[in-house]
Amino acid sequence: MKMDKIQTTKERILIYLDLIGVKRAAFYREAGVSASTFKGVGLKSDLGVDKLLKILIAYPELNNHLLWLIKGEGNIEELIAERNRNNDIKKGKSDKDLPGADSSEEKILDLLASIFAKSNLHDKGLRFLQKKITTIEEKQDKILEVLNKNTSEDTSY
Repeated sequence: MKMDKIQTTKERILIYLDLIGVKRAAFYREAGVSASTFKGVGLKSDLGVDKLLKILIAYPELNNHLLWLIKGEGNIEELIAERNRNNDIKKGKSDKDLPGADSSEEKILDLLASIFAKSNLHDKGLRFLQKKITTIEEKQDKILEVLNKNTSEDTSY
């Protein structure tokens, strides 16, 4: 199923919910997100990492399809099939009997680790830039001090 007209992650989530037959009110309750996030202007805004994490916990099958969820690339039929396999697991079938069944918690932890690593890298970059700025400011202060001293010596004659 091709979803060319879907522009946002939120819109793809709503399409997914429609395909699996989950009512939006149930989704908002299960995922712990507010309805306003998926309505009106809120529908066109970015989905924050905190809300995405809540949704991935409530709907773990989405973890295996992040490319589709975020960029719209991939096959939604595979996502629906995985949802059905997950439902079979909940009904008592062993996940070992199902091919390709991975731990959703591991995927969430991997996602969080990736986000943390990127955040940590940005923090290190900011600290480096702050040190450089401090060094430049100190040099500038010394230069101004020398210039002021030279200027006052020149005018003292």
